[in-house]
Amino acid sequence: ETTSIGGVSTPSGPASIPSSPLELGDWRNATPAATLAAFERNVSGRYGAGLELGAVSGDLRRQDFNCAAGPQGRGDPPEQVCRRTVSASGCTHTWQVHIFDEGGNGRLARTRGLYDRRCGSDGLLGGPGR
Repeated sequence: ETTSIGGVSTPSGPASIPSSPLELGDWRNATPAATLAAFERNVSGRYGAGLELGAVSGDLRRQDFNCAAGPQGRGDPPEQVCRRTVSASGCTHTWQVHIFDEGGNGRLARTRGLYDRRCGSDGLLGGPGR
């Protein structure tokens, strides 16, 4: 079972980042869709529009996310993509936070939270994802 859909949301969080950890969702017990929905809410609720991008990526790095510049190209690519991967019980769990700049001023405009779970041979020829 694989879920890798995430919505772009305007951050509704506070003007400062809470000191508590970013909750990843109940990824050990919940369905991928429920984990994704919880993670999206948590990301949107944690990071308020207008925060400095460096503060947001710094917070994510402190929580074991690796951040890098977003892909360049057409459309509206994120300024940064931060990713965390955990392997547990034969599955790989990956969370991503896409950070969008507010018109090139180094301030947060919006976020996108994504979650993906791949187990065993999901998606491989002959595997359960077939």
